[in-house]
Amino acid sequence: MPRSAGGIKGIALERAADLMGHRAHLTPRFRLEQVRTSRNNVLGGVGGGLLLVEMSFAGTAALVGVFGVALMRAAFDYALNFARGEHRGGAAPIIEHQAVGYALADAKMAIEAARYLSWKACHAMDSNAPGAFELALHAKVFGSETAVKVITDLMRVVGIESYDHQCPLAGLLQDAMAYPLFDGGNMGVRRRQLHALLKSPGYDPLTASGAA
Repeated sequence: MPRSAGGIKGIALERAADLMGHRAHLTPRFRLEQVRTSRNNVLGGVGGGLLLVEMSFAGTAALVGVFGVALMRAAFDYALNFARGEHRGGAAPIIEHQAVGYALADAKMAIEAARYLSWKACHAMDSNAPGAFELALHAKVFGSETAVKVITDLMRVVGIESYDHQCPLAGLLQDAMAYPLFDGGNMGVRRRQLHALLKSPGYDPLTASGAA
């Protein structure tokens, strides 16, 4: 399209969201105004735009699970070292207390579950395995929502210091809060896609389980 003095002709930027976290991610909202193009420029079949967009974002769904794992690992490393070194006025480090130890154990199990699911989803997408799209959706929803819960729980282990700017946990949580919302929101897009898969007549619940 020819450029105009105000930007690109036919594309109107409505708003660019100023995100609280995940600052490197751009979320512009724009619309096309009086844009016409040749039929030869259509990507895919006419009327197949929704499926084309869904498949374009399938691989990124699996990657969001990986993003969540990365944040959880960073939060866990901090909380573990904190628990090993902080006595809170007691004779022993707080990791010796059952409540703290169990909280760390729960967090580590959740991290590993999200990690292996995300790895499997990414491998399935790379190898075009049956069930890859379903696995990618699982990784996105589970990985992103687990990250929010795990980091919040680890902040409880650390206490009020976790909300301090000098502690990384609050910043990690700020980024994690974006993951269930972006790249196809978990409620508005990703669960809807899973729902559609479950409703399809040929759906086999064991296909994703067997994806290599």
